[in-house]
Amino acid sequence: MGQTWYQATGSKWAEFWTILHLPYTLMSLSFLAIGFGLGGVTRWDALLGIAAAYFLGLGLAAHSFDQLPGRGSIYVKQLTPRTLTIVGTSALVGGILLGIYWMLQLRAWHLIWMIPLQSFFTYSYPNGKFLNGFFHTDFWFSISFGFIPVMVGAYVNTLTIGLTFIPWALLAALLSAIEITLSRHSRQIRKQFQEQPSMKLLAMKPERALQLLCLASYLLALLALAGLLKYAGV
Repeated sequence: MGQTWYQATGSKWAEFWTILHLPYTLMSLSFLAIGFGLGGVTRWDALLGIAAAYFLGLGLAAHSFDQLPGRGSIYVKQLTPRTLTIVGTSALVGGILLGIYWMLQLRAWHLIWMIPLQSFFTYSYPNGKFLNGFFHTDFWFSISFGFIPVMVGAYVNTLTIGLTFIPWALLAALLSAIEITLSRHSRQIRKQFQEQPSMKLLAMKPERALQLLCLASYLLALLALAGLLKYAGV
């Protein structure tokens, strides 16, 4: 029994697929889309560009760093620490460069602080040894995975700094807190009963809840991009 419901094994590519944590990465990208959609998307190319930067930073960089020895749940056997470091560093640099490119395109230098902010969490959250694990907590996960993407989407889309995004960012943070709580719980069940496949049923309920949570986040993003959440409160 694998460590999680979407885990693939047997090759380096399967391990890359697993460490992308794609259902959850798409969840965070959904929060970014919600931020863009709250004010009505003004530039779809900017949304796609920032989403690509997030995919590199979160999907590849943070998750690669999380697989380094002594960190997180280890899903890899064939990917070496050197490979993970190269992939993670390259993805992080690529994400930063994409962010800078769009700040130039949008002439949004007043928002440049968001790039080092999110980059900081890409490094600090997976690293349980950094500042004695101060940022390696569910609280900071919820902030970096949920709250900040909504804020970034809202600010980049409107190019203004306001507070109207906060209710939706708080909702995203709460959904993120639920996700990480259920995820840790289901992984613990799978680890505990790894030698007893019949006990897999114990993990099915929290994993079904995780799947529904992901779908709910995707639906909220689609509603936001369709303009149905425009200027709406929670």
